[in-house]
Amino acid sequence: MNQHIKKAHDDYTASNLDFQKLVSWHLCFGVVVSCDRFFAMGYPCDSGDPTKAVEPHHADTLFVTYATGEMRSALAPLQKDYDYIAFQRSFKNSDRIRLLDMSDFYTKLL
Repeated sequence: MNQHIKKAHDDYTASNLDFQKLVSWHLCFGVVVSCDRFFAMGYPCDSGDPTKAVEPHHADTLFVTYATGEMRSALAPLQKDYDYIAFQRSFKNSDRIRLLDMSDFYTKLL
């Protein structure tokens, strides 16, 4: 199994969350990017309320729900589609939502 998918599976399972159900939801309504260098999931949302998924044509923000590995490559195909990136660090016990300018964030990943 891809090491990054395994890490995601293990992190969600350790938190008693159904990884398969989450991946399925993201495949239907959000974004899933994966290769041997990264794995990430997220959904399109509006910067006014990043906790609610919206249809892609109404979105100005990508809310990243999970990311591991080389994030610059994971965001490369998405960074021009969104003005902002939002995320929480729930696995690090920080539920505060961070909302950052996508191009600034992407540039900092160098």
